[in-house]
Amino acid sequence: MKLREISYDKIGLLICGDEGPSQYLSGPQLVKFFNNLGSTDEYNAASFPVRRIYAADKAKEFIENGKINDLVNQLLYPINYLNNDIDPKEVLDYFNKILIIEGYKIKEISENGVYKIVDINNKNIIVNDKDLKILSSEFLDDQINKCNQKISQNDYYGAITNARSMVEEVLLLIEEDIDGQRGTNSGDMSALYKRVSKKVNLNAGQKGLTTPLQQILSGLNNVVIGLAGLRTKASDSHAPEYKPSKHHAELAVNCAMTFTSFILNSYQYQKQKNCK
Repeated sequence: MKLREISYDKIGLLICGDEGPSQYLSGPQLVKFFNNLGSTDEYNAASFPVRRIYAADKAKEFIENGKINDLVNQLLYPINYLNNDIDPKEVLDYFNKILIIEGYKIKEISENGVYKIVDINNKNIIVNDKDLKILSSEFLDDQINKCNQKISQNDYYGAITNARSMVEEVLLLIEEDIDGQRGTNSGDMSALYKRVSKKVNLNAGQKGLTTPLQQILSGLNNVVIGLAGLRTKASDSHAPEYKPSKHHAELAVNCAMTFTSFILNSYQYQKQKNCK
């Protein structure tokens, strides 16, 4: 994810408290802020750059390294505002004014103050509200919130379990919508996906598909198998064989979200096509 330089400048000003509703952070406080996100800087008054420049450069570093969600949650963490009159919601609104120009938006996914970035120009890479309403299941929205919340709480086992459950439930709900009755899953996620994929015309072997599309559709089955296997070996539903890291959990959740969004959109397309 990359933003324009002027946006990094504005974010830097917001973080250090020189612009917008955020609180003022001194040089040492800025260093501590970014060190809490994984930086290893040490404050040196003699060589420390201008605060706004330091904040902008560090924000750029984290954002372009895929850590904008961590940056946002650090800035908006409610405990930061206990001893002042600043409302974190106002900070959120101000931050969003910057990001919306770039095509992104901060979305609150938990009442406890957990946030994630939504790409508002490419909604297919996330599971959005429109997708969820196709099958009218509150379960899906709940699972997405749980996945992100558990990652933010370092519960990587739980996030993997919820990611797998989300995929399973989507497949079962699509099948129920088609057949009029809910099917069963014996635990073989690959068999479930193959069963549903034929009903929504996602068979990789069908005629007329280009080789790249065939490869992508074949890969979807591998995603389902991988999620099922990862859940068995590293989730909280079984005795784990290894301890997953944050990036493993994020991979599982992001794959589940992408898969879910794609298959829901494909199913919606098939339904609309058949109605014409």
